[in-house]
Amino acid sequence: MILAVAALWGALVLGFLSPPQARSQGFGENHVVRRDFDWRVRSTEHFDVHTYEESAPWARAAAENLERSYARIRDGLGTGFAQRRPVFIYGSVNDMQQSNIVEVGDGTGGVTEAFKDRFMVYNDGSRQWLDDVLTHELVHVFQFHVLNAGFWKSARILKAFVYPLWMMEGMAEYFTSGLDDTTGQIYLRDAATSGGLIPLWKMEHFSHLKPHQVTLAYKSGATVMEFIASQYGEDRVGKLLKLFESHFESNSVLQDLLGLDIFAFDRKWREYLEEKYRRVARRERLEGPEAYGVSLTTSTGKIPEFNTSPVFTPDGARVAYISTRFGQPPAVMMTDLRSGRRKRLVDEKYLLMENIPLGYFVNLSRVLAISPDGRTLAFSAQKNHVESLYFYDLAKRKLRRRKLPGFMTISEPAFSPDGKRLAFAGMKGGVTDLYLLDLGSGEVSQLTHDSQDDQSPAFSPDGGSIVYSSEIEIPGDSMPYQRRLYRLELDGLAAQRLVELRGAARDPVYSPDGRRVLFSLEADGFYEVYELELETRRVQRLTRSIGASYTPVYAPDGEIAFSAFRRGSVHVYKAPRGRLLAEAVSPLKVAREAEPVSKAPALGDSSRQGQGERRTAAPALPGTSTHSVTAALSDSKPFRNSASLDLFLPAFFYSSQGGLFWTSYAQASDMLGNHQTQGLVSYNSGEGFLNYQTAYSYARFRPRLSLGLSGFILPKRTEAGTGLLNDRSVHAQVAQVQYPLDRYHRLELVAGAVTEVLQYPDIRSQIRHDARIVSSAFVRDSVGGRYLVANRGSRLRLAYTGALEALGGHDRYDTVYGEGHKYFRLADTSALVVRGLSASSWGPQSQQFTLGGIGGVRGYARSVSENVGYRGALATAELRFPVVPNLDYYMWYFFPDFYFKMISLAFFTDAGYAWNTGPQLSGAHWRDIRHSYGVGLRLHTFILQLFPLVLHFDYAQRATSDGGVFYVYLGPLF
Repeated sequence: MILAVAALWGALVLGFLSPPQARSQGFGENHVVRRDFDWRVRSTEHFDVHTYEESAPWARAAAENLERSYARIRDGLGTGFAQRRPVFIYGSVNDMQQSNIVEVGDGTGGVTEAFKDRFMVYNDGSRQWLDDVLTHELVHVFQFHVLNAGFWKSARILKAFVYPLWMMEGMAEYFTSGLDDTTGQIYLRDAATSGGLIPLWKMEHFSHLKPHQVTLAYKSGATVMEFIASQYGEDRVGKLLKLFESHFESNSVLQDLLGLDIFAFDRKWREYLEEKYRRVARRERLEGPEAYGVSLTTSTGKIPEFNTSPVFTPDGARVAYISTRFGQPPAVMMTDLRSGRRKRLVDEKYLLMENIPLGYFVNLSRVLAISPDGRTLAFSAQKNHVESLYFYDLAKRKLRRRKLPGFMTISEPAFSPDGKRLAFAGMKGGVTDLYLLDLGSGEVSQLTHDSQDDQSPAFSPDGGSIVYSSEIEIPGDSMPYQRRLYRLELDGLAAQRLVELRGAARDPVYSPDGRRVLFSLEADGFYEVYELELETRRVQRLTRSIGASYTPVYAPDGEIAFSAFRRGSVHVYKAPRGRLLAEAVSPLKVAREAEPVSKAPALGDSSRQGQGERRTAAPALPGTSTHSVTAALSDSKPFRNSASLDLFLPAFFYSSQGGLFWTSYAQASDMLGNHQTQGLVSYNSGEGFLNYQTAYSYARFRPRLSLGLSGFILPKRTEAGTGLLNDRSVHAQVAQVQYPLDRYHRLELVAGAVTEVLQYPDIRSQIRHDARIVSSAFVRDSVGGRYLVANRGSRLRLAYTGALEALGGHDRYDTVYGEGHKYFRLADTSALVVRGLSASSWGPQSQQFTLGGIGGVRGYARSVSENVGYRGALATAELRFPVVPNLDYYMWYFFPDFYFKMISLAFFTDAGYAWNTGPQLSGAHWRDIRHSYGVGLRLHTFILQLFPLVLHFDYAQRATSDGGVFYVYLGPLF
C-alpha cells in the first residue's frame, strides 16, 4: 500500500508537474519570469500586432513589414489566409526569453507555433533585423496554414515531426532574400569549397548538428529552394509545400515534384553549389585567412567553435577573446602569445552571468574591451534577463558586475584613452543609442538621440571623438538596409558621416595615431576588413576571404588582428601589413567635412526622412513581385486574453471479449501561455479500469504554481492468497510552487494528499489509507557541454520530504536527501564525473533507501529485502571518453530512423552502504560495503534526427563478492 502511494506521488510530482527541462532526476535549468507585460493590440488586414510600452514604437514598422511580406509570400506560394494571425513583438531578447507562449533559449530570434497560429519576435533596434525575422516567421505561418488546414487539426499537428527542416526553414530563408544574403553566401561558400556541405537527407531535423552548424543548415535549405526555382520553375516551391500535406517523407515528395529521389537530387544540388562557389572563389581571388596571417587560436577537434573579438594587452604579449570552445555560454579566454598557453578567465563558477552575446544574432561584433593599462576587461552579459556591464580584473582574477537600471540591452563597451569612461550601445524605449559611463561617479550620459540603430563605439586616441556604426535604409537597392560610419565629437555631440560605401560597415576602431579607421564591411556576399584614411577619405580593402573577416583591431606591434570564419569555425588571426591587401576602393560619395547628422524622426512616422535617405518601406526583394504596401493600422486597444483547446487526441477500439477501450489526451492554454492545462484519461469497460491524470500550471509571475490530480480505479480484482474480490482505488492531489532564483538555482515546495481504498464487497469490509505529504528542495544545475554529452558544471539537490499525521493522514516520517554531481572536463566530449548521494529517513513509516541496481551500486540486486536501509550513502566515479567520436552513421532505410553520432566508453566504480541504526554504521566493515567496478559502452544516437537517445550497455563486477551483472538501459543516469 505504501509502495503504491509512493509510486503515484513520484509520478505526479516528477512527471506531470515539473517543467520539461527538469524532469530528469529532479534537475534542469529554469525559466525565469521577471515581469508581466501590459499587451495592447493594433490590427491590420491580416495581423493582430501585439505590443507593450517598450515595443509599441515598432508597431507600425512591424505592420508594414508584415503586410508587404504577406503579399510577397502569398504570390510565391499561391495561397493566403483570411483570418488575422496574432503576432507578439517583444521589446528585446531579454523580454522574449520570459515568454510563456513558447520557452525561448539563447540564440532564438523568433518562434512560430501551430496550436494557435501565433508567432513572436523581438526587437534588437535594427529595422533590418525586424524585417528579416518577421518575414521568416511569417513563412512558417503560411506553412502551417497549408499543412494543418482541414479536419482534426490536432492529428495534423502531430505530423509535424515528419516535415523536414530543410524545407520548413529553407523556405523561410528563401523568402527573406535580400535581407540577410551575405550570411548565406559566407556559410555556403565556405562549406562548398572545403567539403563541408551537409547532405540534404541529413537535414530532416537539426538537433543532431554540431555547434554553429544550424545557420549553415538554414541557409542550405534556402539554396535548395533557389535551385528548385531556377532549374525547375518558381511555381515548384509552392507545389513542394502542398505535396507535404499528403506525403510523409521527403523522398516521395521529390519523386512526385521533380522525378528524382532525395539522393539523386542531393547530388545535383551539391554539385551545383560546389561548382558555383569554386567559380566565385577563382573570379574574386578569394583566400583563406592563413594567406594573411598566423592563427592565434586553434581547434581541438572536428567540433566547430567561434573565437572572436580579440583585444591585446598594451605590451602585445597576451590576447583576450570570447570563445565557444567549451560550449554555451561563451567564455572569456586569454592566450599568452609567447608560450602559447591558453587560460579560461571567466567560466561556469562565475554565476553572476548566464550568457555573453557574441554580437547581434549571426553577426559577430566587437563585444570585448580592455582598459588602456591592460588591467581590466569589459564586456556585457545577461543575468535573469537583465544585461549589465562586467569587469574582470586580470591581476586579482575577480569579476565585478555593474548594473545600469533602465536599459533594455547593453552591448559593445569601449574604454576611453584615460580609462575613466566607458562608451557603450544601450537600448531604451526600443531604440539603440550610444551612451557614456563615468566609471568614477557612475553617471551615464546619452551621446546619440536618433531612431537609427547605433552600434560599436570606439574612442579616438585623444578621447575627443567616437567613431561608430549606424543603420540606414536605401529603398530600391538590392540591399535595402545598410550601415554607415560616423564620427561623433564629444564636445557638442555633432555627428558626421565619414564615408559612403555600399554595404554594412561595422566595428570601427581608430589607429593608435588617430589617422585611420579600421572596420569590417558586409556587402554583396562578402564580409571583409577595410581601412579608411581620415584626412583623404581614401579607403583600402585589406582582405578577400573565402569565408569572412570580422572584428578587426590594431595590435600593439602595428599588425592587424581579426576574426576569420573558415571551415565552419571562427579563429583569431594576426597579420603583418605586408601580407594584407591594399586595394583602393572608390566610395559612392564622401560626406562633407562639417555635415551634421540630423536627428531621425519617431519610429511611428511612416514617411520619415533623415540622413539623406528616404524612409519608406523596403522594396520588394529580388526575384519576387513588387508590392508597395502602406498598412492600415487600427488604433491601439487593450488585449483580451482568451483560452482554447490546443490538442485533442482520442483513441478507442472495441472487442467482444475486452469491451471498449478508450483513451484521450487533451491540452489547452490561453493566448499568452500563462495558464496551461493537460489531461489524460484511459478507460476499459471490460475490466472496469479507469486511469486519469490532469495538471494545471499558472506561470504568469516568477513563482510557477502547479496543481495536479491523478488516480486509478481497479474493480473486481481477485486477491492472491485469500481469493476475495476487491475494488481498489488510489487518488492523489498535489500542489507545487517552483521559485527560480536564476537560470541555475531554484526553490521547490510541494504539498499533497494520497488516498488508497480497498473494498471487499463479499465481506463488507473496507481498508483506507491516507497520506499527507510535504516536500521542499533547493536545486542547482549548471551542467553543460559542447556536443552530445555534458562535461562541465555541477548539480546539487537538497530535499526534505515529510508525511504528516494531520488532516486525516495515517503516515508519519521525515526524510532528508542530498545528491550532487561534478563534471571535470578532460576534452571536447570527455569528462571525469563524480556523484555523491545520501539519504536518511526516520519515523514510524520510514522510507527505505535502496542501494542496488541501475542508478545505485551496479552489480547488486535492487530489492526490498537486501541492500536496503533507512539510511544510506552512495558514491560513483565515471571516466567517460569517445572511442569513435565521429561515427556519423545514418540508418535512413529503417523507420524510425536512427542516426548514430558517437560511440563512447566509460570506466566506472560504485560504492555504497545502507544501514538502519548508528551502531550498525559504526560496526560496519569493508566487506559490508557494496562496491563494484565495470565498463560501459554508450551509443549516442538520434531518432528521426530529432530526439536524442543514448543506449547504455554496462557490465558491473562486484568487488566484495563473486559475480556481476550486465545492464542495458537508456540514459544517461546523470
